[in-house]
Amino acid sequence: MTIAKSNLVNTFTGYVKDLNSKIKTIKSEIASGQNTLTSDQQATVTSLSATIKSYSTPQASITAAQNTIGVAQKAIASILPIMNQMQRLAAQASDSSIGSADSMNMNFRFQQLFTEIGKLATSAGLNGTNLLSGTSGMNVITGTDKTAASRSFVNSLNIYGMMTMGLLSNIKVDSPTNAQSAMSALQSALAQINNGQAALKLTSTRLATQATKLTGLASDSQKTIDSLQKADVVKLNAQLIQLQNQQAVDYQLISQLDPTAYKTLKLLSLTS
Repeated sequence: MTIAKSNLVNTFTGYVKDLNSKIKTIKSEIASGQNTLTSDQQATVTSLSATIKSYSTPQASITAAQNTIGVAQKAIASILPIMNQMQRLAAQASDSSIGSADSMNMNFRFQQLFTEIGKLATSAGLNGTNLLSGTSGMNVITGTDKTAASRSFVNSLNIYGMMTMGLLSNIKVDSPTNAQSAMSALQSALAQINNGQAALKLTSTRLATQATKLTGLASDSQKTIDSLQKADVVKLNAQLIQLQNQQAVDYQLISQLDPTAYKTLKLLSLTS
């Protein structure tokens, strides 16, 4: 065999070996459904995976806050009709023509309703946080950078505090005078509760917006990861056919130039 012919055989043998390596890689990717990543691509996947994981803390914190707000809002929805009943009783008891026995009966019912509100307020907690009993409120993690901008605060609506030390403490309707005072206190308390209810709704909406944003960011990061990792099987099959066709041509050329080299190369290919 001439030197030129030998060099040509070596060149095409190199082509075949390179094609075999590429074909093996593509077959592996088709079988696993995963691309073979470069070191830079793997670094990107690792970084994005860590970013997605970092979103789990604020997402969990927001979910906990939303659940706590939901419990408080449900309790408020039950408390408001009771307070309206108390207002009607106070209005009736403020009539100076009402006898003492009737006033006492009205006050008994009034205090029952008052106690019911207290039970609703004190049982409106979740996981140790009660927005209707106490003044602590609730801290919420809304971002990942651990700055003030990544935190939010849910203000409490301390209805139980109103009942024990505030506007509603010691209210009664056992006399027209006390009933008039109770009406005024209830009106002021209702205004505060309605304002607090609206504030909780706004906070809930704001937290929901942030949760949606975090979900979107996590989804975008995951899509990038998927675009790097997930193999396009249709595209890979097309590439595989192209490589195999090229390989067949190179094998044919080698077999014509050097049948012995061809047999050795095919045997090596089958063994690998």
